[in-house]
Order: sequence, then C-alpha cells, then structure tokens
Amino acid sequence: MKRSISFKLALAFILTAVLTASLLTIVFLSINTTSFEQYVFDQQFYTKLTDVEDYFALNQSWDGVEPVLETMMGGTGVNGGMQGGQGMGQGGSGAFRRTQQSSTTSQPVQTSNAGGREYALADASGKVIVGIEGLYNEGEQLSPETIAEGVSVESDGRTVGTLFAQRRNVVYTQAEQLFLDRSKTSLLLTLLITIIIAALVGILLSRSLTRPVIELTAAAQNLAAGDLSQKVNVHSKDELGELSQAFNQMSAEIEQSDRQRKRMTADIAHDLRTPLTVIGGYIESMRDGDLEPTQERLSMLYSEVTRLNRMVADLRLLSQSDAGALSLNLQPIEPYKLLQQTRELFDLRANEQKINLTVESPENLPTILGDEMRLVQVMENLVVNAMRHTPEGGNVKLSAKIDQGMGAETKRSVRFTVSDNGEGIPEREIPYIFDHFHRVDKSRHTDESQSGLGLAIVKAIVQGHGGKAWVESTLGQGSDFHFSIPVVA
Repeated sequence: MKRSISFKLALAFILTAVLTASLLTIVFLSINTTSFEQYVFDQQFYTKLTDVEDYFALNQSWDGVEPVLETMMGGTGVNGGMQGGQGMGQGGSGAFRRTQQSSTTSQPVQTSNAGGREYALADASGKVIVGIEGLYNEGEQLSPETIAEGVSVESDGRTVGTLFAQRRNVVYTQAEQLFLDRSKTSLLLTLLITIIIAALVGILLSRSLTRPVIELTAAAQNLAAGDLSQKVNVHSKDELGELSQAFNQMSAEIEQSDRQRKRMTADIAHDLRTPLTVIGGYIESMRDGDLEPTQERLSMLYSEVTRLNRMVADLRLLSQSDAGALSLNLQPIEPYKLLQQTRELFDLRANEQKINLTVESPENLPTILGDEMRLVQVMENLVVNAMRHTPEGGNVKLSAKIDQGMGAETKRSVRFTVSDNGEGIPEREIPYIFDHFHRVDKSRHTDESQSGLGLAIVKAIVQGHGGKAWVESTLGQGSDFHFSIPVVA
C-alpha cells in the first residue's frame, strides 16, 4: 500500500509528540509521587516530633514514652495536632491517648508494616531509649555522627533527646490519596489532550509542507508529458519556496528553448529550401533541354551550393559549441593587427556602399591568446551586420582597448568594439540578439546574404575563448557590439 509523504510526516509528528508527552508524563508522575510522598512523610514525622516534645513537656522524663512511638502512622499533622491538643490535660497517659485519637480520626488508607516500630528515640546523652530492631538497639550509646542523622527534641530551649525515623511505605489518609489520584488523572488527561492537539497540528503542518511538493510533482509530470507552460505557486520563502521558484525558472527556460528550437527548425528548413529550390529548378530545366548550361548559370548554381556549405558549416560550429567541443588553434595575436586586417577585408565593400570604415585603437595593446581564423570570422560577422544596418554615408568604427574587468580575480582582457550609426536595435530585442536565427527585421528573412546565425556564431566563438559578447544600442542612433578576449598571462 502506497503511503503519501503527507501521511508519513503527520505520523512522524504524532509519534514524536506521543513519545515526548508520554516520557514527560512518566517523569512528572514519578516526580509528583516522590515529592508528595516525601511531603507526607515529613508531615507525619514532624507531627510525631511534636507529640514527643509534648510528652516530655508534660512528664519531664521519657518514662513510658514507648506507646507514643509505637502508634501507627497516620495524619498529616493538622488533625493529629488538633486531636493531640484535646488530650493534653489527661496527665502522663494523655500522650498515648492523643496519638490513638489522631490515628483514628485521620482514617489512614493503609498502615505501614503492622507491628513494626517506625521511630526510635535517644535521650540527651545519645543513649537509645526506644529502639528500632536492627537499626537502633535499646540501651545503645550512639556516636555523634549517628546522633547528627536524627532530629533534636527540644523542650524549654534545650535538647532533651533525638528522634529517628525508619523510612518505609508512607501511609496516606483518604484526602491525601484522593489528591494523589486526582493529580495522576490530571496528568493523564493532559497527555491525551496533548496527543490530540499534536495529531491536529501534525496533519495541518504535513499538509502545509507537502502542498508545494504535490504541486511540483503534478507540474513535473505535465512537463514530462509535453505541456511546457507549467508554473507553480510560491507559498513561502523557505527552501520549498526556492525550489518552486527554481522550477518556474526551469520551466520558463525549457519553454523558451522549445520555442527557439521550433523556430530554428523552421528557419533552417526555409533557408535550405530556397537554394535547393533554385538548384533543383535549374538542373531540371537543363535536363529537360529548356535551358542551356551556360557558364553564368553554372556559376550561379555553384554560388548556391557554396551558400549551403557555409550554412552547414555554421550549424556544425554552433553544435560543437553547444556540446563544448569547439576546436580552437590558440596562438598569440596582436589586437591592432586584427583590426587592420578586418578593415582591409572590407575596404572595397565599404567604398561601394559609401560607408566610412575606420580603425581607432592604440597599437601597443597587450597580446591576446586566440584562434586567428575564428576571431577574424567574429570580426567579419560583426562588420557585415554593422554595414547591413548602416545607411549610405554612415560610419562603422573598429576599436579595441584594455579592459581591467571587475574584481581582483577577473583576468585582464582586450575589449573589441564594432560601432555603427545605423538604425539601432529596439530594447525588447536586445536580450535575444545573439540567439540562433534571430532577426530584428523579420522582413529581411528572405535576404540571401543573412542566415540569422552570424551573431550566434560570434557569441559561441567568443565564449570558446573564455570571453563574453554583448551589445549596447539606442534606437535610431546606432549600436556598439562588444566582445572581450583575455590577454596572455
């Protein structure tokens, strides 16, 4: 039978509460019984001490005191003292009668060891007058240490003897026994109420703790079933709340990745279909004899094949980067020379588009460690992107500078920047600008000169070098694309 975590938590809370309450009840019962027993014993002892002192005050000797000490234990001293007062005027035997009345009136529940003596008495010199067999023998002279164990019997401010008691089972009156029974009943009732409250609190607390887990489980199952739009409510700010937030973030990222995957699949299919359609159409026409295989037409077909090869190479590079398997041929590179090399590659095209392409950078920048072919590819992609969005007569600037970074552990790097004064990028598009097949202007989707992979490749190559790429842009004023590469240590 399957047990839910809510049931297990509730059961754990209840068992813990029951065990704790039971142990506390046992301890309290033991302490209460022991303490009350000690209290009753002390009361009876000091009642007996009063009887003995009264006896000596009346008789001024210990002659005939045995009956007072042999009386069965009973009473707590209040009834005993009052009954004793009634017999004070009866002479030498009044003490015995007083004790008998006390024992009868107090109605003990039980007697302690019938026929046995509970008390022993020694005179002022320490000689035992009334003994307890096996403990204090009559006529025995007690040592000062033994006398110190008893309680002094005083009369008129002087010590006239010492009273000893043998600790046996305490005899309770009906009132005392009733009080003890009620105390035990109250503790047991408290235990029962505690268990009921603990059960209710345990059930409520277990449900409160497991509700986020149940919601997360259901959401995870729906996510596994293909419903990626899953979100759970965050009920608290503790670890369960953090788990819920992490799940929501994960679900959102999975949903975003799935949308990107679908869009990328559609874009790849479209970008592959266009050149394939052109190639297929021309080859079919040439096969059917409708077109002559001229040099111009063959060159056009070759350019389409080249475009397909370039797209496949770009996709392969991105897949290697995503898998962490991008191969780089690292070697020292002079940043200024990299910028000059890029400018020379695009001088002719910039002149044709009437764009002012410049380099602004100090020549003595630190050497960086990178794959020159890949970094040239990064610069080419950024310059192509900048020139595509810069109008005739605009400016594209290539620059580099030392970037100290933030924090003592951050490595020094060289920051490369490709700036233009073109149309700029809408703020809402900036977070996605380096995504695969992302295009700010969707109307340019059919432009054969762009595949939508250029900036994604920039990010992949830069991250492969241990750097980062980002963009700053103001709509209508232009964009600054940055990337940093660590310098040689």
